[in-house]
Amino acid sequence: MSYTWASVVHHSDIGVSTGAFSELSLADALLRIAALAPAAEVFSYGRHSLLEQGNALAVAAVGLPFSVHGPFTHAEFATTSGAKHRAALDLHRRHMAVAAELGAFLYIVHPDLYHRPRPWNPKVAAALERSFDELRGLQDLYGLEVAVENMPIAHQSHFTRPGDLDLRGLGLVLDTGHAALTGTLAEWLSEPQASLRHVHLHDNGGRGHGDHHQPVGSGVVDVGPVLAAARAAGATIALELTNEADVVASLAYLRAHDHLLPLASR
Repeated sequence: MSYTWASVVHHSDIGVSTGAFSELSLADALLRIAALAPAAEVFSYGRHSLLEQGNALAVAAVGLPFSVHGPFTHAEFATTSGAKHRAALDLHRRHMAVAAELGAFLYIVHPDLYHRPRPWNPKVAAALERSFDELRGLQDLYGLEVAVENMPIAHQSHFTRPGDLDLRGLGLVLDTGHAALTGTLAEWLSEPQASLRHVHLHDNGGRGHGDHHQPVGSGVVDVGPVLAAARAAGATIALELTNEADVVASLAYLRAHDHLLPLASR
């Protein structure tokens, strides 16, 4: 497959998540991304788990700069069960160890997320903040920055708007689609309450719509201010989409609107 704008895209500062290529091996996914972008985000789960030796070898062989999205541990981080909490932390520890050895520049975690609405629980918030303390310890141990992502559904997570939780010195991953669904994108851009380290770009219809990870430019997210804030903060940026066609459409939109910044001008 050829990409008529690949030479322009490849000099941009916007990476691509392997989630768009989940049907491929990680090696093939990274090769596809290398044709489109200067960096990858490896979703270390299932077929693309870095705990699989072949996947770790593929990351090293392709040689793209990369971040790692850790596996989902939504309930386990927020639980009051010591055993479940330790299991979740150990799972992230193992993924972080491989990511650090391979040279990842960032490790991304989700906080809590539930299937049904529930009231704010200070015990859950405290458990999450203890988890962040422990992740900060692993960050120091492995020399790999850790950042926490905002979630998409109010009342189904304790981290949907700025200041909900103290990240205990960890960075912030601003997910634009999630913020659009909770109506908090302007808040995140003006008062993030944490150090903006990374941005996930995707789109949707806003409040009342689903977290569909639509192509950039197809929904309510105004990417211009998002990219300006990310670049001003020195944050990295990645498209987080579900298929290759949406990646190509998003890059075409960003190029048409002069949002692709050559790396040399950063």
